[in-house]
Amino acid sequence: MSAPTTTSSARQAQDYLAAVEHELADLPVDDRSALLEDLSLHLDALAAEEDDRPITVRLGSPAAYAADLRAAAGLPARPASAPAAGVLDRVRTGAAFRRALAVLRGTGHLVRDLRPAWWVVRGYLVVLVPCLVEGDGVRDFPVPAPLGNPVLGALLVVAAVAGSVALGRRAFPRPVGVLVAALGAVLVVAAAAAADRAWDRVAVTSAYAALPVPDVPTESYPLYSRYGPVTDVFPYAPDGTPLEGVLLYDQDGRPLKVGFQEWWPDGCLRTLDQPLAADGVPVPNSYPQSYEVGAPGVDAFGNQVAAGVCTEDLPRPEVPLPTFTTAEPGTD
Repeated sequence: MSAPTTTSSARQAQDYLAAVEHELADLPVDDRSALLEDLSLHLDALAAEEDDRPITVRLGSPAAYAADLRAAAGLPARPASAPAAGVLDRVRTGAAFRRALAVLRGTGHLVRDLRPAWWVVRGYLVVLVPCLVEGDGVRDFPVPAPLGNPVLGALLVVAAVAGSVALGRRAFPRPVGVLVAALGAVLVVAAAAAADRAWDRVAVTSAYAALPVPDVPTESYPLYSRYGPVTDVFPYAPDGTPLEGVLLYDQDGRPLKVGFQEWWPDGCLRTLDQPLAADGVPVPNSYPQSYEVGAPGVDAFGNQVAAGVCTEDLPRPEVPLPTFTTAEPGTD
């Protein structure tokens, strides 16, 4: 039986507060907010008392209470209002309108309470958005990694959050405050666009990486290891010097061929660029293989990508090379 009573008391308090606010409508916003805040605290205290009498009985009519607030604060009395009783006035004094005002007021309090959280998010987005725009932006969440360095990104996030909090705690003139809010909205829109673009690249790269590959040697992938198809060979000299344009043959003198490298870390499509012999015929057993990106770059499904995205190449692997001993003079 206590829940309906509590709900009824809360609604009475909201209606009373809205009615008093209507009586104070002619006052400046700051004065009106201060008076209403005191009344709100007073109503909360009354709600804790075990008194079932209506609020109007305990505090008097909203008009009289508003007049007492004006007098106590040294503010002028409410000017005489015109005897208008039109539709707009009836709406303003209706219970539904007062309840809507109470909801809006509660929403405003919630927004103000969440401002510190927005300051933290704003600082984080300042660092994250530029990283998401980069070609490797898909690897910058949740820790941004500018220049490929997540430690640097974490330090920048800490600095940006500190600056954003300091900015949020400052009081600015109204035009500057509006500008800061507008820039924050632009930052949110840019973050959404960058995240959508990064997600598309993740989807394309994942789909491309999931393309089926054979599990046994085939005509397209003639060289196969226990790790899968071989698509390139990187020869080195005994002293560890990388060799370019090396021709490889098998034990019977046949050109050693490998498969086509289909998937790349940036998701862009590349074409094989083999060197040509004197007769103009491509030399497929020249290693390492050379690939080139078309202009403009496209992804695995033929969709054009933004400039600067297709920049990654398959790097030469870092491998431990053996140390060869040299024979001493005069020894066999």
